[in-house]
Amino acid sequence: MADSTKPRLRRWALHAYRVGVFVFLLAMIHRQHGWFVEQRRGAAKLPITMEQVLPFYPKAARLSDWDPSHGGQNVFDGDDKALGYVIQTSPEADHVVGFSGPTNTLVALDSEHHILGTAVLRSDDTKEHLGQVLKDPGFFTQWNGLEKDEAAAGPEIHAVSGATLTSQAIADSIATRLGGHERESRFPKEIEIVEVQKFLPTAQSIQPVEKRPYLFQVLDAEGQLIGYASRTSPHADHMIGYQGPTDVMLVIDPEERFLGLAIRDTFDNEPYVSYLTEDEYFFNTFVGFELRDIAELDMVDAGIDGVTGATKTSITVAEGLIETARELIKIREPIPPKPWIELNVRNVGTMLVVLAGLLIAFTRLKGKKWLRVAFQVVLVVYLGFINADMLSQALLIGWAQNGVAWSVAPGLVLLTAAALIAPIFTGRQVYCTHLCPYGAVQDWLSRRLPWQAGVKGWLDRVLSCLPIVLLAWVVIVAMGHLPFSLVGIEPFDAFVFRIAGWVTIAVAVMGLIASLFVTRAYCRYGCPTGAMLKFLRFSAASDRLGRRDYVAAAFVLIALGMGFWR
Repeated sequence: MADSTKPRLRRWALHAYRVGVFVFLLAMIHRQHGWFVEQRRGAAKLPITMEQVLPFYPKAARLSDWDPSHGGQNVFDGDDKALGYVIQTSPEADHVVGFSGPTNTLVALDSEHHILGTAVLRSDDTKEHLGQVLKDPGFFTQWNGLEKDEAAAGPEIHAVSGATLTSQAIADSIATRLGGHERESRFPKEIEIVEVQKFLPTAQSIQPVEKRPYLFQVLDAEGQLIGYASRTSPHADHMIGYQGPTDVMLVIDPEERFLGLAIRDTFDNEPYVSYLTEDEYFFNTFVGFELRDIAELDMVDAGIDGVTGATKTSITVAEGLIETARELIKIREPIPPKPWIELNVRNVGTMLVVLAGLLIAFTRLKGKKWLRVAFQVVLVVYLGFINADMLSQALLIGWAQNGVAWSVAPGLVLLTAAALIAPIFTGRQVYCTHLCPYGAVQDWLSRRLPWQAGVKGWLDRVLSCLPIVLLAWVVIVAMGHLPFSLVGIEPFDAFVFRIAGWVTIAVAVMGLIASLFVTRAYCRYGCPTGAMLKFLRFSAASDRLGRRDYVAAAFVLIALGMGFWR
């Protein structure tokens, strides 16, 4: 009995070691990402260089350390005379986002707190929009000569045409950093009575509703309440369509039912906005709904589709309406908290497919060919092309770095859990054999040609190393936070062919062509995710060290080395 127990204990101990290596690598990637994020945030706090201040202080000779009195650095000339001080808008104004991100701006002031000049130090905004701002030197000179408090009050600043959001965000960040506030709305034009009269012809005046900010009561000539008016700005200013937010006016009756909607202004592309305004059905979808109904609306469950040709713009507008409705009723009555898990049609569908796959894999149903083929059709069409829910290295690394999407993607979480848990505890790679859409397509192509390639000997050993090399690259990219998209090393994004990159599509096509000559060629010689699951698989070989264990130890050393090297 003792003789049979030792191999079993050794097998479980070695298997636990392999699972531990996997968990350790994920933990290292998470830790390294946290460190990287903190370093990026702290980069804005690094001392400003002499090269950056000389354009504003030609006689500058040195900079002081950080001065807590103004949160910047003092500037001195060669005689140690104070010339002024420089500050930067980050991190205090990092929440001020332009088109796609914040911009860290240097502000140079003299000893009397007058602004000498401004300049961009670093930006997370879109390069094209920032480039447009940088080409307009007149934009940055608008602050020159302003006293600090004047600039903090948010003076009228002319935005850069074609980069309005980015330039407005720079202006708001400067005002915020100097002790003021960013402008409340990206759309300064208030609602006018003529706009409301399109839906309420007898309207004569509008007045703000006490204790309900952003909501205006609409009155007729006799001062009687005939409805309410509001708009999606500023609540939806952070919601970007193709190129920017859109301000939509909403008019509701005294019982707070929607009467009509209209676009007031937008930063989005005009062709897409035109498609939206010309579509009579889209805005009419919301008419008749109560304000609270819109606040609790789920777009998928309600069957609200985007406008053809302007999908992103229309969906963003709809989401802005929902967000605005939530804000408008927040004071009147509390919004029930969102469920911990969003069980919408997509998530439930993925969950059902995963459970069906597990049922087939662990019962006699797997022997029924017709059922297996029918289920593979479901995998390819629904899980692949419709939902695009698949396990990949890009997904795992993203979750390891930023956290698992428990609430918004529970179906994908269940799929991932099934893929990882099954090989660890049952020894079966259920995902590869029963849940992978790309694997199902390879099965359909297998042995369709009379001639099959025999991959043996040294060629088999060399090709088998490719997934291991790719896994090593994944660890290096994740630990080093390299600017490389891991989506491109696997074919799974090809199911979303409209947005897939050419590299991903090429990998997918080559893998399918190879599977005509070698059964599941990509799974055997190209898939890093499959190799990872194979490493976690509990098998008869789990009682002895092998090549995969030495490779895993090398991965650990890489992770540790890159972690300590920082």
